[in-house]
Amino acid sequence: MTHEGHNHVKHSHEGHHHGLGAALWLTVAFMLVELVGGYISNSLALMADAGHMASDVMALGLAMVAQRIAARPAHAGMTYGYGRVKVLAAQVNGLTLWFLSGWIVWEAVGRLATPPEVQGTMVLVIASVGLLINLMIMRWLHGSHDLNTRAAYWHVLGDALGSVAAMVSGLVILLTGWMPIDPILSFFVAAVLVWGGWHLVRETTLELMEALPNGFDIMLVQQHLQQVKGVVGVHHIHVWKLPNAKLAASAHIEVEAMEDWPQILLLLQGVLAEHHVEHVTLQAELVCCSESKAGNCR
Repeated sequence: MTHEGHNHVKHSHEGHHHGLGAALWLTVAFMLVELVGGYISNSLALMADAGHMASDVMALGLAMVAQRIAARPAHAGMTYGYGRVKVLAAQVNGLTLWFLSGWIVWEAVGRLATPPEVQGTMVLVIASVGLLINLMIMRWLHGSHDLNTRAAYWHVLGDALGSVAAMVSGLVILLTGWMPIDPILSFFVAAVLVWGGWHLVRETTLELMEALPNGFDIMLVQQHLQQVKGVVGVHHIHVWKLPNAKLAASAHIEVEAMEDWPQILLLLQGVLAEHHVEHVTLQAELVCCSESKAGNCR
């Protein structure tokens, strides 16, 4: 006997959707300012930050498109809907962080050999404004449990750190005139991007492979299920994350008497709900009398 317990609760993502839209246009505007300012001031740190903002534009735009696709209703050909597209978008955004960091390192190595003259004052001013804008966007996106939005958040966080690096670069050049600080700090920005990209690629790959959700103790859950009155054993237990970010579980439950299954099922669903599992599929199985009578079950 198989029973499915469904409890799909729709959470509105309109706040984060509007936040993505506003963040996108604000990022486009300031990206152009940083690009022009970096070119005029001859600052790699500032142009690297503008390049990162360009990746932010792509990341935010991709996140918005993914949200729209994910909102499409499920149908016979896509019974779980299109929610996984947000995971794919997050993975692409993670990979773009690696490509961007590679470009920054390539440019920084060349400039470290022959550091160009950089206008420290312009770098400091533009980077300071960029940091304020990044902090504003991070506040709009903060708090989302959606992997797609968090991927965009990582891009903006890396950009904020890039703005800090550019500010430090501009200040050091303004006070000391030491030009190598600009490409040196660009290495720092690249390292942050590599780390953020790895975090996103790893998390999205695990989710696409339906790995056990992070922090979920499946052995503890199995133990709690087996403690329910009337349950003799639990096997073939699986837990994974659905496209809507909810947890799902399936298991075979050995019971002493099939007539007790309705009451046992309610208790089992309660146990799983305590572990934040909302979509449950459980199959009841009778326990055989003994190994010598494998075919005779109560």
